[in-house]
Amino acid sequence: MNTNKIYAFSLAVADIGYRNQILAAFHAINELTGTNQPIETAFILPLDVKNYTDVKKPINFAQYKSYAAFKNDIFKMLDAYFARIDFIPQIFITSYNQSESLKAGENTDMLCRAIKEYYKTHQLGFVFTSVVTSKPHDYKYVDFINVPKHILTFASRIRLLQNKKLRKKVLITVGTINNFTKKNMLAKFEELQQKLEDLKDDVDLKEHLDKFQRYILKPKKVVFCLGGRVEGNEIIFDIDYAQKLFSDAQRLTKYNYGIVFVNGPRTPSQVSDYLFEQAQKSPDIIFHNSKRLALSDEEKTPENWRLYFGRHEPEFKIHQKLGNIYPGILGFDNTLVVHSMDTYSSCETANAAIPTAISYRGLYVDPNIRYDCHNLYKLLCPKYAIDWDDFLNLACNMNMGPQDFNPLILSNPLRVYAETLINKLSQSKKNQYGK
Repeated sequence: MNTNKIYAFSLAVADIGYRNQILAAFHAINELTGTNQPIETAFILPLDVKNYTDVKKPINFAQYKSYAAFKNDIFKMLDAYFARIDFIPQIFITSYNQSESLKAGENTDMLCRAIKEYYKTHQLGFVFTSVVTSKPHDYKYVDFINVPKHILTFASRIRLLQNKKLRKKVLITVGTINNFTKKNMLAKFEELQQKLEDLKDDVDLKEHLDKFQRYILKPKKVVFCLGGRVEGNEIIFDIDYAQKLFSDAQRLTKYNYGIVFVNGPRTPSQVSDYLFEQAQKSPDIIFHNSKRLALSDEEKTPENWRLYFGRHEPEFKIHQKLGNIYPGILGFDNTLVVHSMDTYSSCETANAAIPTAISYRGLYVDPNIRYDCHNLYKLLCPKYAIDWDDFLNLACNMNMGPQDFNPLILSNPLRVYAETLINKLSQSKKNQYGK
């Protein structure tokens, strides 16, 4: 096996946002070390999945009756992973999934525990574990923790000051690590334009594409990128909030704005149905489904709420011809992107100097449990992003457009994370092997 370079790996995840955080870390490690590891060799896959982009459901400790059962499945996946690669990774990276509610910390630590125990059992040597975008838990099996500033509370700051061992493991960053760049967005924009051209004569998509052509001609544009629910009840993303957003969109159309709604894996299917049905009635508002469709009746269960199954499966199957339009849809001139407060995607577009707004009025986010969302809003607005309702009033009362909004650019902490990770890996190896 090749042991001269630094390789990293991770367990493939279902959520594209967390996957992109991991991908960003991989790319940064490759760039720093010159390893040029193929991305398809970086993911441990569920046994019934062939590609890391095809994972539909999260795999975490909380789903299992015991650690032994969880470990057994992780070991099987690792057996399959090591059978298809010719190197031994030294770094394991995972993401802290906020949507797993109060179980996220334990899920993260038990996954890293299983990884370390596999290496020990199979005599694979040293493995350094890291988690990105995490709360500052006192993990036992995580070696390096990235903690965005908005996740910190006053109590956790005090705890870090008092716990020297934990403090040494933590890197605090402003904003989240992400794989989003303006260059990549513009490449997706070109792909979207080509798809619109290639599909222009598609009979099934005619009504949908006609709307896109009208949208393109609008001088000002707004794209709503929707988050949604989580495992617990600390975020309520319901029809009432969807009605508020759609009413805002209708108001903007009177001022010659084009509007696009794009849902995500956490957006409730009933919210997607409502917005699609309302958009059908408006020539200047598009709803495009980007949520993965359930492929069978067996998948249509409460546990699979990240998949779409609702009233408009036939129409959304047609949408699949165009694919996921985010982030390419952000490439048109004079476009504002609106993120609901429950998502960290606002960091991505603020990093890329794309005019960004954050919506929170009408969306319930429990400040005691998901204080991170409230903190991120305060961190970004008004310095790096604008409050959505403030922008709406300015747009309607003062004829303000996205191009009139010039926020500061939020720096992506990716390189700092990767450099610190490599340094801590080196130090840990020295401490373990004495050289």
